[in-house]
Amino acid sequence: MRTERGHSPIISVVAAAALMAGFFSMTVAGHAKETEAAFKARCGECHGPRDIQYWGRQRADPAARQAWLDQFLRKHYPPSEIERGLIITYIQSTIAGAAPK
Repeated sequence: MRTERGHSPIISVVAAAALMAGFFSMTVAGHAKETEAAFKARCGECHGPRDIQYWGRQRADPAARQAWLDQFLRKHYPPSEIERGLIITYIQSTIAGAAPK
């Protein structure tokens, strides 16, 4: 079966899926850089990889760590709500990426 323009509908669907996958990859990579930049700008002068590893060991459960970070960052040089979310995402993803496999 062909469309009006002579293209197979399956090829159109595959092309659209590939385009969306590429866009998603760029979005994820951009978000990762954004979270890292937020952490470095707001926290990086005083906190580094050792602190992140420590937080991961002290609060092994990701949900408990998420709640603790959210509460802690509301008082500790409080960033905006958006920055707080980016910082928490960076810390959580860094801990998850450092976990033994």
